[in-house]
Amino acid sequence: MKRTISAALMLALGTGPALAETADNNIEQQLKEYEQRLQRLEQQELDGAINEEQRITINGFLSAGMSQADAPTETGNASYVDGSGKDWSHDSLTRAGVQFNAKINEKAQAVVQLFASGEDDFDAEIQWGYLDYEITESVSAKAGRIVAPFYMHSQYVDVGYAYPWVTPPAEVYLLAPVKTMEGMELAWSFATGPVFHRVSGFWGSSTVDGGARTSNAQFQADDLSGINLTSRWNDWTFRAAYSGASVTVPQDDLDMLIPATALGLSIDDVYTYFAGAGLQFDNGSWFFATEVAQLSFGNWYPSSESGYVTAGKYLGKWMPLVTWAAVYPKKLDDDLPQALNDGLAERQKSWTGGLRYSLTDSIALKGEYSYYYDFAEEDVSTTGFFVTDSPLKDDHASVVRLSVDLVF
Repeated sequence: MKRTISAALMLALGTGPALAETADNNIEQQLKEYEQRLQRLEQQELDGAINEEQRITINGFLSAGMSQADAPTETGNASYVDGSGKDWSHDSLTRAGVQFNAKINEKAQAVVQLFASGEDDFDAEIQWGYLDYEITESVSAKAGRIVAPFYMHSQYVDVGYAYPWVTPPAEVYLLAPVKTMEGMELAWSFATGPVFHRVSGFWGSSTVDGGARTSNAQFQADDLSGINLTSRWNDWTFRAAYSGASVTVPQDDLDMLIPATALGLSIDDVYTYFAGAGLQFDNGSWFFATEVAQLSFGNWYPSSESGYVTAGKYLGKWMPLVTWAAVYPKKLDDDLPQALNDGLAERQKSWTGGLRYSLTDSIALKGEYSYYYDFAEEDVSTTGFFVTDSPLKDDHASVVRLSVDLVF
């Protein structure tokens, strides 16, 4: 037994230094692992900071302009629906917007756009605010405050740099002056041979300010739903849209416009539809665009149809263009007093000559002169889109507009 104990003691003493050396190696290995972990964490923080900058993108636009109308009436002067009056005005054509796109993951992003205009005393508002989710590579969905996709240029109707006019033709774009809606949209993108298509359906609601020509009556559009198709082939773009809604106007707003209560008239859950189609060609040498639209109320309120045709030529940095546009009353209620139909109906034609100069890749200078005429016909006599308490002195009027538009 003594030999066994001695042997064990000798064995323990003999292996002591080896065990100590092994322990030191383990500590060094652990220290190296800790250092590597620390480096990885620091790198992740750095990558996170970089990714945070890449995750949020910011874009914006700004337009600064002025306009003046020459529209004498029997008692003074009329102003155009866009705010142009006898004196030079800067408010109606001055606006700005900033858009934030925040990437949530590979499929989702949040989009918020702030917008302010001189027409609204530069009170900033959240014009857009929605979640954009990519369901598949060809199907996407939006939910929140989104663009109301009525027109060919609805997506960027406030971005003056994006189109050749100072403002898009009012005969079409102010027929149903709805820009945004609260709701959802489902879109499908696909191709048929060389033609690329995008079909979208939407549903929601919107409160639309009818503007000065309706004494700023508020049109509440509930169950606003519709479908639109955009097709692109080479330099051509085609678009068609249809939407319908249940429209209500507060009786007090309606009484500010006409003696509605006295006449027993109201607009309460009236089915109203909008239909439009457009075609555009732009090959960098020539520009051509046309749109037609129709707004129809299912009651006594006058319905309208309108359209425009624009042709322009690129000459280096210059682009002269000419536009013809018109709006007509489509249906009048014969049971209404003639004076009421005259006041509510919209009829006019116009010729507009414009010139655009591309100062840089993101700044454009524009000017245009619009001549308006043919406000009356056998069944109705109107002042078109001019706001006045008395008839126009002549059957014509004009508006001059100048602007500088930029994107950043």
